[in-house]
Amino acid sequence: MTSTEQNRAGTSIETAIQEYLKSLKVQNLAARTIKEAAWRLGKLTAYLESRGVTGITGITKDVIVSYRIEQYERINQMGRPNGVCHQNMLLATVKQFTRWLWEFDYLVSDPAKEIRYAKQPKTLPRGILTPTEARKILHAPDTKSVLGYRDRTILEILYSTGIRKDELVRLTLDDVDYNDGFLRVFGKGRKERMVPLGRIACRYLENYIKSVRPELIRDPLDKTLFLSLRHRPLSKNVVWELTKRHARKAKITKNVHPHTFRHTCATQMLRNKAHIRAVQELLGHESLDSTQVYTHVSITDLKEIHASCHPREKDKE
Repeated sequence: MTSTEQNRAGTSIETAIQEYLKSLKVQNLAARTIKEAAWRLGKLTAYLESRGVTGITGITKDVIVSYRIEQYERINQMGRPNGVCHQNMLLATVKQFTRWLWEFDYLVSDPAKEIRYAKQPKTLPRGILTPTEARKILHAPDTKSVLGYRDRTILEILYSTGIRKDELVRLTLDDVDYNDGFLRVFGKGRKERMVPLGRIACRYLENYIKSVRPELIRDPLDKTLFLSLRHRPLSKNVVWELTKRHARKAKITKNVHPHTFRHTCATQMLRNKAHIRAVQELLGHESLDSTQVYTHVSITDLKEIHASCHPREKDKE
């Protein structure tokens, strides 16, 4: 062990975490990413304290495995065990932290290196809308009112582009080109991408900016695209609520939320022969694996293929 390692080995967990979070800021990671890392490491700290572990040398493989088991057995606020995705996200943050501790000589080895993630079940997106259902929701807002026209514009953009609600509420006037039909979107980790916008969505967006948004704006220097009646940027919760409200008004019984339009956009484009790489770019997925979940074949599609391709279906008796 070097002298540097000996000096850092006595570092408290709280101090090490603060240094780690500072390193994330230096890397220019998104504030949300850093906030989530701090929250997850806070859960680790609470567990370690309950075990009497206060120094970083107490973070061993056995302790991390025990922490993982504790999270597996924990019942969440919904009265259910923590899901595999949640467990893996907590473990991912721990693994990133312990790797950093090793790389910067706080530890002589990485105690989480050999710990594997839990196998995550592959689930298909639920509640995909049919084109008819999507149109019913799009037509639900009263476009004769200011908020109704704003809501219609939001729904048109969600359906046309498949962007996330977080990405939508961060849009500004500088991100919009309704003449050429593009949006500049900042996704996870502040990653920028250009997204095509359909002609109908462009028409609504242009009218909203020219005729409706002026009714909602108070500060002429504020370039936030979508605003509330109180002249403030829309929150993600408001987008969630308005989507739910218009789906109920359209009498859609499926569980509709903003991400439903993302799932629906991707699924319908792939069904209409869009190349999976193009859909990957549209959605801003880093990995093609994330996009491939939308290539599932629905039971309706499967029935049609079965009826047209199975030889027995051509027999009269």
